[in-house]
Amino acid sequence: MIMNEDLQYHVIGKFSSGWPNLQDLRKILPKQYQLKNECPIGYLSNMYVLIRASSMEDYVHLLSKLVFYIGHKNWYYPICTLKWDPLFDSDEETTIVIAWISFPSLPLNFFGKEIVFSLAAAVGKPLQVDMATWNKTRPSCAMVKLEVDLLREFPKRINIGVRNKNTGEIKEKWIKINYDYMPKYCKNCKLQGHNEKECFVLHPELYPKEDEVEGTTNKQMEEKDKTNNEGTGKQIVTDDKTKERIEAFQEHKKKGGGGWNRFNYKGGPLQK
Repeated sequence: MIMNEDLQYHVIGKFSSGWPNLQDLRKILPKQYQLKNECPIGYLSNMYVLIRASSMEDYVHLLSKLVFYIGHKNWYYPICTLKWDPLFDSDEETTIVIAWISFPSLPLNFFGKEIVFSLAAAVGKPLQVDMATWNKTRPSCAMVKLEVDLLREFPKRINIGVRNKNTGEIKEKWIKINYDYMPKYCKNCKLQGHNEKECFVLHPELYPKEDEVEGTTNKQMEEKDKTNNEGTGKQIVTDDKTKERIEAFQEHKKKGGGGWNRFNYKGGPLQK
């Protein structure tokens, strides 16, 4: 079987709390993400769209913003981006993400792109260094963006060898690795956003009681009335919608899969 491999810059966009009309999304997403090149967008499956970046720069930029809020008609719609997988399954999200790591106290003579990339390879697939590292204007720390697998173990430090020019002696030095935000991944639900310790399916006792959820919702609604700030944030979930979420979760829990993130109120299917 011959597969179409011209998908290297494709990104999956996942909505969790409603979404704009697809025609509007095609106009506003590239602008708000500040993409530099053409970026066709198409419906993939319920709550998922396929974003076809046409350059490595836009591709990395899209995946670097793990959670982004798209503003449209006084509403904000959260969207998270996932790396395209040829075997994409909406019930099993990818474990691959883009993230930043840094090497504090790395000697300045190690700031070359090739050297930083070789160090970062111990964590994942290096993509680019930041401008301060490239220009050596922040000697206290080198930063690199890379592709990582959330299921792997992340090293806390890496060993380098520094050669003394006069004696030729090589002295070892341990360099700490700092990780920027890394999304969590649940092996049970096959979803990004939470881990096994926070999984409502594995730990139903963590699931908020209905009266607690409704109490929080009522409080949010009271605060919204006080500020009269309608339309400047996420849509407030009403009591009826809260009950729908609870019922949906309980029904799905009986089937033995999925997590709470999958049952945020969707507001209906995307318009093709």
